[in-house]
Amino acid sequence: MGTRFDIVTVGKARLLSESVWNKVVAELKRLDNMLNRFDAESEISKINTAAYQQAIKLSSELYDIINECNQYHELTDGLFDITRNNFTGVELNKAEGTISYLTPDLNLDLGAYAKGYALRKVNAILKDAEVDQAFVDFGNSSILVIGHHPYGDSWKVSIENPYRTGEILDEIELKDTSLSTSGNVPSHSNHIVRPDSGMYNDECKLACVSTDDPVAAEVLSTTLMIATAEEKVKILERFEVKDVRIFQSLDMPLNQTKNKSSVYGNH
Repeated sequence: MGTRFDIVTVGKARLLSESVWNKVVAELKRLDNMLNRFDAESEISKINTAAYQQAIKLSSELYDIINECNQYHELTDGLFDITRNNFTGVELNKAEGTISYLTPDLNLDLGAYAKGYALRKVNAILKDAEVDQAFVDFGNSSILVIGHHPYGDSWKVSIENPYRTGEILDEIELKDTSLSTSGNVPSHSNHIVRPDSGMYNDECKLACVSTDDPVAAEVLSTTLMIATAEEKVKILERFEVKDVRIFQSLDMPLNQTKNKSSVYGNH
Protein backbone atom coordinates (compact mmCIF):
# COMPACT_ATOMS: atom_id res chain seq x y z
CA MET A 1 0.00 0.00 0.00
CA GLY A 2 2.88 2.30 -0.70
CA THR A 3 4.39 2.44 2.76
CA ARG A 4 6.53 0.41 5.15
CA PHE A 5 4.86 -2.35 7.15
CA ASP A 6 6.40 -4.08 10.21
CA ILE A 7 5.22 -6.71 12.68
CA VAL A 8 6.84 -7.88 15.91
CA THR A 9 5.36 -11.05 17.41
CA VAL A 10 6.36 -12.42 20.80
CA GLY A 11 6.41 -15.97 22.15
CA LYS A 12 5.79 -17.86 18.91
CA ALA A 13 8.01 -20.30 17.06
CA ARG A 14 9.83 -19.05 13.99
CA LEU A 15 7.91 -21.23 11.55
CA LEU A 16 4.56 -20.03 12.86
CA SER A 17 5.71 -16.40 12.76
CA GLU A 18 6.84 -16.82 9.15
CA SER A 19 3.51 -18.41 8.24
CA VAL A 20 1.64 -15.51 9.84
CA TRP A 21 3.85 -13.01 8.01
CA ASN A 22 3.18 -14.70 4.66
CA LYS A 23 -0.58 -14.59 5.27
CA VAL A 24 -0.38 -10.92 6.19
CA VAL A 25 1.62 -10.04 3.07
CA ALA A 26 -0.85 -11.94 0.88
CA GLU A 27 -3.76 -10.10 2.49
CA LEU A 28 -2.13 -6.70 2.04
CA LYS A 29 -1.51 -7.43 -1.64
CA ARG A 30 -5.13 -8.52 -2.05
CA LEU A 31 -6.41 -5.32 -0.46
CA ASP A 32 -4.03 -3.19 -2.50
CA ASN A 33 -5.38 -4.78 -5.68
CA MET A 34 -8.87 -3.77 -4.60
CA LEU A 35 -8.39 -0.38 -2.91
CA ASN A 36 -5.41 1.35 -4.54
CA ARG A 37 -6.85 4.12 -6.70
CA PHE A 38 -3.45 4.70 -8.34
CA ASP A 39 -3.48 1.19 -9.82
CA ALA A 40 -5.48 1.26 -13.05
CA GLU A 41 -6.35 -2.42 -12.60
CA SER A 42 -7.73 -2.11 -9.06
CA GLU A 43 -11.44 -2.40 -8.43
CA ILE A 44 -11.68 1.10 -6.96
CA SER A 45 -9.85 2.60 -9.96
CA LYS A 46 -12.22 0.94 -12.42
CA ILE A 47 -15.17 2.34 -10.46
CA ASN A 48 -13.71 5.86 -10.55
CA THR A 49 -13.29 5.56 -14.31
CA ALA A 50 -16.78 4.36 -15.21
CA ALA A 51 -19.30 4.95 -12.40
CA TYR A 52 -20.58 8.24 -13.82
CA GLN A 53 -21.48 6.64 -17.13
CA GLN A 54 -23.17 3.57 -15.68
CA ALA A 55 -23.93 1.69 -12.48
CA ILE A 56 -21.00 -0.57 -11.61
CA LYS A 57 -21.42 -3.93 -9.89
CA LEU A 58 -19.32 -4.13 -6.74
CA SER A 59 -17.79 -7.10 -5.01
CA SER A 60 -19.68 -7.72 -1.79
CA GLU A 61 -16.64 -6.71 0.26
CA LEU A 62 -16.15 -3.39 -1.50
CA TYR A 63 -19.87 -2.65 -1.26
CA ASP A 64 -19.66 -3.14 2.52
CA ILE A 65 -16.54 -0.95 2.68
CA ILE A 66 -18.12 1.96 0.82
CA ASN A 67 -21.32 1.59 2.83
CA GLU A 68 -19.31 1.74 6.06
CA CYS A 69 -17.58 4.89 4.78
CA ASN A 70 -21.04 6.35 4.24
CA GLN A 71 -21.91 5.56 7.86
CA TYR A 72 -18.74 7.29 9.04
CA HIS A 73 -19.61 10.23 6.82
CA GLU A 74 -22.88 10.57 8.74
CA LEU A 75 -21.29 10.03 12.17
CA THR A 76 -18.78 12.82 11.52
CA ASP A 77 -21.39 15.24 10.14
CA GLY A 78 -19.86 14.99 6.69
CA LEU A 79 -16.25 15.72 7.70
CA PHE A 80 -15.02 12.23 6.82
CA ASP A 81 -15.60 12.03 3.10
CA ILE A 82 -13.83 9.56 0.80
CA THR A 83 -14.75 11.75 -2.19
CA ARG A 84 -13.20 14.74 -0.37
CA ASN A 85 -16.00 17.02 -1.57
CA ASN A 86 -19.43 15.43 -2.14
CA PHE A 87 -20.26 11.99 -0.79
CA THR A 88 -23.93 12.71 -1.43
CA GLY A 89 -23.09 12.30 -5.11
CA VAL A 90 -22.38 8.61 -4.55
CA GLU A 91 -25.38 6.35 -5.03
CA LEU A 92 -25.35 2.81 -3.64
CA ASN A 93 -28.01 0.34 -4.74
CA LYS A 94 -28.24 -2.32 -2.05
CA ALA A 95 -30.60 -4.58 -4.00
CA GLU A 96 -28.33 -4.65 -7.05
CA GLY A 97 -25.03 -4.27 -5.22
CA THR A 98 -24.02 -1.41 -7.51
CA ILE A 99 -22.51 2.07 -7.27
CA SER A 100 -22.96 5.08 -9.53
CA TYR A 101 -21.81 8.70 -9.45
CA LEU A 102 -24.35 11.49 -9.86
CA THR A 103 -21.72 14.01 -10.97
CA PRO A 104 -18.71 13.56 -13.28
CA ASP A 105 -16.06 14.99 -10.95
CA LEU A 106 -16.26 12.32 -8.23
CA ASN A 107 -13.44 9.97 -7.25
CA LEU A 108 -13.26 7.63 -4.27
CA ASP A 109 -10.02 7.83 -2.29
CA LEU A 110 -10.08 5.33 0.58
CA GLY A 111 -6.71 6.56 1.85
CA ALA A 112 -6.66 6.40 5.65
CA TYR A 113 -9.69 4.10 5.76
CA ALA A 114 -7.78 1.50 3.73
CA LYS A 115 -4.93 1.44 6.26
CA GLY A 116 -7.36 0.98 9.13
CA TYR A 117 -9.23 -1.74 7.25
CA ALA A 118 -5.95 -3.51 6.51
CA LEU A 119 -5.05 -3.44 10.21
CA ARG A 120 -8.48 -4.84 11.04
CA LYS A 121 -7.77 -7.77 8.71
CA VAL A 122 -4.23 -8.22 10.10
CA ASN A 123 -5.64 -8.30 13.62
CA ALA A 124 -7.95 -11.15 12.59
CA ILE A 125 -5.02 -13.10 11.12
CA LEU A 126 -2.98 -12.66 14.30
CA LYS A 127 -5.87 -13.66 16.55
CA ASP A 128 -6.59 -16.72 14.37
CA ALA A 129 -2.95 -17.78 14.86
CA GLU A 130 -3.39 -17.29 18.63
CA VAL A 131 -0.78 -14.53 18.75
CA ASP A 132 -1.35 -12.79 22.06
CA GLN A 133 1.57 -10.32 21.99
CA ALA A 134 2.29 -8.29 18.88
CA PHE A 135 3.19 -4.81 17.66
CA VAL A 136 2.16 -3.79 14.13
CA ASP A 137 3.46 -0.58 12.57
CA PHE A 138 1.97 0.63 9.29
CA GLY A 139 3.99 3.57 8.00
CA ASN A 140 4.68 5.01 11.49
CA SER A 141 1.20 6.55 11.48
CA SER A 142 -1.06 3.53 12.02
CA ILE A 143 -0.33 1.13 14.86
CA LEU A 144 -2.03 -1.99 16.19
CA VAL A 145 -0.98 -3.75 19.39
CA ILE A 146 -2.05 -7.05 20.91
CA GLY A 147 -1.32 -7.70 24.56
CA HIS A 148 1.67 -5.98 26.12
CA HIS A 149 5.42 -5.62 25.70
CA PRO A 150 7.32 -8.64 27.14
CA TYR A 151 9.06 -6.32 29.61
CA GLY A 152 6.15 -4.17 30.66
CA ASP A 153 2.39 -3.95 30.98
CA SER A 154 1.91 -2.03 27.71
CA TRP A 155 3.56 -1.07 24.42
CA LYS A 156 4.92 2.48 24.53
CA VAL A 157 4.86 4.71 21.45
CA SER A 158 6.68 8.02 21.21
CA ILE A 159 5.09 10.82 19.19
CA GLU A 160 7.82 12.72 17.38
CA ASN A 161 7.59 16.32 16.19
CA PRO A 162 7.98 16.24 12.38
CA TYR A 163 8.96 19.92 12.39
CA ARG A 164 11.71 19.73 15.03
CA THR A 165 14.11 16.81 14.68
CA GLY A 166 14.61 14.80 17.88
CA GLU A 167 11.78 16.47 19.79
CA ILE A 168 9.37 14.03 21.47
CA LEU A 169 5.92 15.49 21.94
CA ASP A 170 4.51 12.76 24.13
CA GLU A 171 4.54 9.04 24.90
CA ILE A 172 1.40 6.93 24.67
CA GLU A 173 0.93 3.55 26.36
CA LEU A 174 -1.08 1.02 24.35
CA LYS A 175 -2.53 -2.39 25.14
CA ASP A 176 -4.97 -4.36 22.94
CA THR A 177 -5.78 -1.27 20.90
CA SER A 178 -4.92 0.75 17.81
CA LEU A 179 -3.45 4.20 17.33
CA SER A 180 -3.76 6.47 14.31
CA THR A 181 -1.86 9.71 13.76
CA SER A 182 -2.89 12.20 11.09
CA GLY A 183 -1.30 15.52 10.34
CA ASN A 184 0.96 17.64 8.23
CA VAL A 185 4.72 17.31 7.88
CA PRO A 186 7.15 19.70 6.15
CA SER A 187 7.39 17.45 3.08
CA HIS A 188 3.69 16.61 2.87
CA SER A 189 1.18 19.30 3.83
CA ASN A 190 -2.10 20.46 2.32
CA HIS A 191 -3.36 16.89 1.90
CA ILE A 192 -6.32 16.93 4.32
CA VAL A 193 -9.28 18.87 2.98
CA ARG A 194 -12.45 20.03 4.66
CA PRO A 195 -15.21 18.74 2.33
CA ASP A 196 -17.78 21.49 2.89
CA SER A 197 -15.37 24.34 2.08
CA GLY A 198 -12.79 22.66 -0.14
CA MET A 199 -10.07 24.26 1.98
CA TYR A 200 -6.94 22.29 2.83
CA ASN A 201 -5.62 22.20 6.39
CA ASP A 202 -2.09 23.61 6.42
CA GLU A 203 -1.56 23.82 10.18
CA CYS A 204 1.61 22.46 11.79
CA LYS A 205 -0.50 19.99 13.71
CA LEU A 206 -0.97 16.29 14.57
CA ALA A 207 -4.06 14.42 15.77
CA CYS A 208 -3.60 11.07 17.57
CA VAL A 209 -6.54 8.78 18.32
CA SER A 210 -6.61 5.42 20.09
CA THR A 211 -9.61 3.09 19.74
CA ASP A 212 -10.26 -0.67 19.74
CA ASP A 213 -11.14 -0.55 16.03
CA PRO A 214 -8.29 0.65 13.77
CA VAL A 215 -10.78 1.87 11.16
CA ALA A 216 -12.48 4.18 13.65
CA ALA A 217 -9.06 5.46 14.77
CA GLU A 218 -8.15 6.37 11.17
CA VAL A 219 -11.50 8.04 10.54
CA LEU A 220 -11.28 10.12 13.71
CA SER A 221 -7.65 11.21 13.41
CA THR A 222 -8.39 12.53 9.92
CA THR A 223 -11.64 14.16 10.99
CA LEU A 224 -10.14 15.88 14.04
CA MET A 225 -7.54 17.60 11.86
CA ILE A 226 -10.30 19.71 10.27
CA ALA A 227 -13.06 19.80 12.93
CA THR A 228 -13.77 22.88 14.99
CA ALA A 229 -13.61 22.64 18.80
CA GLU A 230 -17.40 22.34 18.98
CA GLU A 231 -17.50 19.70 16.26
CA LYS A 232 -14.79 17.64 17.99
CA VAL A 233 -16.79 17.36 21.19
CA LYS A 234 -19.99 16.45 19.34
CA ILE A 235 -18.34 13.84 17.12
CA LEU A 236 -16.32 12.17 19.89
CA GLU A 237 -19.49 11.55 21.88
CA ARG A 238 -20.57 9.10 19.14
CA PHE A 239 -17.47 6.88 19.39
CA GLU A 240 -15.87 4.61 21.97
CA VAL A 241 -12.50 6.35 22.19
CA LYS A 242 -9.64 5.44 24.53
CA ASP A 243 -7.42 8.47 24.01
CA VAL A 244 -7.30 11.60 21.86
CA ARG A 245 -4.37 14.01 21.71
CA ILE A 246 -4.01 17.07 19.50
CA PHE A 247 -0.59 18.68 19.06
CA GLN A 248 -0.57 22.18 17.58
CA SER A 249 1.93 24.87 16.55
CA LEU A 250 4.63 22.23 16.08
CA ASP A 251 6.96 24.60 14.24
CA MET A 252 7.41 26.75 17.34
CA PRO A 253 9.80 26.12 20.26
CA LEU A 254 8.09 24.43 23.19
CA ASN A 255 8.58 27.42 25.48
CA GLN A 256 6.77 29.63 22.95
CA THR A 257 3.90 27.26 22.22
CA LYS A 258 0.66 27.59 24.12
CA ASN A 259 -1.70 24.61 24.36
CA LYS A 260 0.76 22.48 22.44
CA SER A 261 -1.09 19.34 23.45
CA SER A 262 -4.82 19.23 23.89
CA VAL A 263 -6.09 16.00 25.39
CA TYR A 264 -9.80 15.42 24.88
CA GLY A 265 -9.86 12.83 27.59
CA ASN A 266 -9.47 9.10 28.03
CA HIS A 267 -12.96 7.96 27.02
